[in-house]
Amino acid sequence: MMKKILAVIVMILFAVSLVFAAEEILPKLDKNKDGKVSKKEYMNAVKGHFSKLDKNRDGVLTREEIKSNEKIDAEKTIGEADADKDGRILKSEYEQAAKKRFSSIDKNRNGYIDRNEWGAERSELYSPFTLFTFE
Repeated sequence: MMKKILAVIVMILFAVSLVFAAEEILPKLDKNKDGKVSKKEYMNAVKGHFSKLDKNRDGVLTREEIKSNEKIDAEKTIGEADADKDGRILKSEYEQAAKKRFSSIDKNRNGYIDRNEWGAERSELYSPFTLFTFE
């Protein structure tokens, strides 16, 4: 009985943490402050994040560059975005993976991600896109 109660408490705390995470990240992405993130706002954040990771500014992310950000799972990132499986992520690959992720988060297909969609996706995948921490 005590284990079930503890499990319920853990699930509640996890759900609450997802709401706080959505409330922390969404305002950063929502540049026009309309309470939702458009595809353009999302992709602008993605492009900025790629630039931060691309330390040598060659338009390619290496495993080492990705690993330099401890908030990112490098292997998962490469697996998700490295379309040609060469171990490197071109900017175009990164952006294409982000477009796919945006579409998967935008459950109602209205072209925007709202707080509920963001939070629902976080609970399924931990992050709306393992590549993006949107610092």
